[in-house]
Amino acid sequence: MTNILVTTMEDTWQILPELLGFTNPQILDLYCFHPAVDRIAHMRSVYNIHSVDEIWVVAAMGDSADAQLRKLLAWYNLLEAPIQEGISTLQEWHDLVRISCRPGLRIFQVDGIGTLSSENECRIMREAISRIVLHAAENSSDGQLLMALAGDTILHMNMQFAASVFGCSALLHVIHDKTRSLELVTQEVDVFLKPLPPEMKDAVTPAVFGAYRRNPLLNLSRADQLSIQAVNFPVTIPEIGQCALLKLDSETFTLSSAIDACLENSEYLLSHYTHSLLASDGNNNFLALYSLSPAVIEKLKHTRIGIHPDKETVEISWLNRLPKAELHCHLEGILDASDMIRVAATNHLLIDRYKMRMAFQMREWHRLIDRVGVANASQHILFKSLPDAVRDVPEPVSISSFISLFNDVPDALDAFIFGKYRSDAAFAAVGAGTYEALGDIQGASLLQSEAGIREACRILLEKVARHHVRYLEMRCNPIKYMRGGLNPIQVILMIEEELGKALENFSIILTAGRQGFKAEIMQLVNVAKRIMEDPDNPCRVRGFDLIGNEAACPSKDVRRYFFPIMEKCQHVTIHAPENMDVSSIWEAVYHLNAERISHGLTLQDNPALLEQFIDHNIAVEMCPSSNFQIAGFKDNFIPESDGFQEYPLKDYLDMGLRVTVNCDNPGISRTSFSRELHRAARMTPEGLSLWDILRIIRNGFKASFADRFTRSRLLREAEIEIMELIQEGFPV
Repeated sequence: MTNILVTTMEDTWQILPELLGFTNPQILDLYCFHPAVDRIAHMRSVYNIHSVDEIWVVAAMGDSADAQLRKLLAWYNLLEAPIQEGISTLQEWHDLVRISCRPGLRIFQVDGIGTLSSENECRIMREAISRIVLHAAENSSDGQLLMALAGDTILHMNMQFAASVFGCSALLHVIHDKTRSLELVTQEVDVFLKPLPPEMKDAVTPAVFGAYRRNPLLNLSRADQLSIQAVNFPVTIPEIGQCALLKLDSETFTLSSAIDACLENSEYLLSHYTHSLLASDGNNNFLALYSLSPAVIEKLKHTRIGIHPDKETVEISWLNRLPKAELHCHLEGILDASDMIRVAATNHLLIDRYKMRMAFQMREWHRLIDRVGVANASQHILFKSLPDAVRDVPEPVSISSFISLFNDVPDALDAFIFGKYRSDAAFAAVGAGTYEALGDIQGASLLQSEAGIREACRILLEKVARHHVRYLEMRCNPIKYMRGGLNPIQVILMIEEELGKALENFSIILTAGRQGFKAEIMQLVNVAKRIMEDPDNPCRVRGFDLIGNEAACPSKDVRRYFFPIMEKCQHVTIHAPENMDVSSIWEAVYHLNAERISHGLTLQDNPALLEQFIDHNIAVEMCPSSNFQIAGFKDNFIPESDGFQEYPLKDYLDMGLRVTVNCDNPGISRTSFSRELHRAARMTPEGLSLWDILRIIRNGFKASFADRFTRSRLLREAEIEIMELIQEGFPV
């Protein structure tokens, strides 16, 4: 890391120690007696000014300039770092050596420049300062560039112009008390090797006149112009402690001309750049992002996440702050072990009522767990058997009673359910059957009471708030929640009511299972129709879903049962499970008019169909964790997955497919809304760029089933949040 200070020197060499006393007080504490010493230190802190490693001086020619340079070099050769005491470690020594060594001095003497009394001299000096600052900016790209205003008005103007073009961390100036500072001019060089004496303590005062960002236009150029890079505008950089002659003439004002052309063509360059970005993005990003400077856009495009495990915490923390639209989340799959205990506890009155009838079974469960241990108990207890383990006990008493065994030890319940699958490496390519079985204990069997359903909704809302989900589409099949005495209309209305208490923007997607055959589909369609036709119900049911193995009930055989949904212009999204053939995706689109497809992992097997998805903006709801756990894909953080196939998400995204990322069943997949975005990056060989992540975020809002006014508002609000977040910085 190199920190460089660039300054001009016209009539006095003393500007160098005056600046160094501000930037490197550990070497030369020039202002220690200054009455404003605290404010001077505060300025260094506010602008985060680090000690400079090199000072680049731009000087004129002539006898007067030569005399000043001789004094400057005499002072520089006498400058020594103070002796440091109390160094106890090698690292302390290394750090102190770096900041306590005198900075390297490089002097550029511009040929043909005397008193800047002609137009040509002024133009030569402008070109010289521009070239030197350009080279300093590139040489300090990993550190800081500081610039100082010194000399007459012409030098001030040229330095300030160069700062506005190439950027600098701080623009410095030294203010002289006209009466007192005259005494300093006559002093010998040794006066500036130590703090200014008390009688001269406030003769000069350093100041900071702000910081400048590099002009974003410099990253752009027309095809017929040289790009503004140091290699195209060479200067001879002198050795440390040496002076180099910089020769320029009117025919070499190429950098000045390039800068002027760049500024004159700013509108063209920016519009051309934005147009090329939009053309290269198969699926456009948030429009406000295209107004950012090219440098910020490039940083968004080149900052990648999901590659280095040691950065996971920082990356997920940043992702967590992003506004999100969650389009694929099943209510019966949201609970982790602690959540299950909370939901089971809401059924305490029912548990107490059947306590005696459950007593024997509870003792048997206790004995089994004590005998074989929590981790092995799941091999002896079938999850599906828990809801009706005791005859004549209504749901959800039996499963809630079992969960209550773990009231004080949620981690033990987690170990019981997941066992070896608590390891990411083991929980890969387990197949749909095993994956779904892990959800049996927390699914519909537990949600058979009003109290339980409401508590599950409250838990979902907590997760939504924690991960900044601004719009939620929650999926459920209310017919599955009827075994405790509720009817499907009641279930939907209580879910709407509970979610509406804390979430303004959400929709409910009704999910029918193919394995229930046509009877269940017809029943659920009738439920949806009754809700949609009720004038007193501000219906939040905005979509219909079909899940399960397509072989049990092909899409072409279901079409006629979907007519009532289609007549109401209701939205349709169809599951295409991990192992589903691409022909099933074709049927979902062409027989059921699906606007979105869940998973869609085989879509690339039919390029023509994929092209139709792109042309008609049919979205794909990808769920990285459940896809990895069911089918198996490469994961950058899991070496054991190296033999798996590559996840198609990035290819889909680059083709222009409207890809969204969702959590599916966060309780079963042991994930969260934010972690799914990170998992998508982990499952991409070279990670995902922040630009890719923001495209996925936008796709989520664009593909939502919210009405168009809500969708437009959510996009605008998300865009504002994202722009503010970008201003705060990126995960590093």
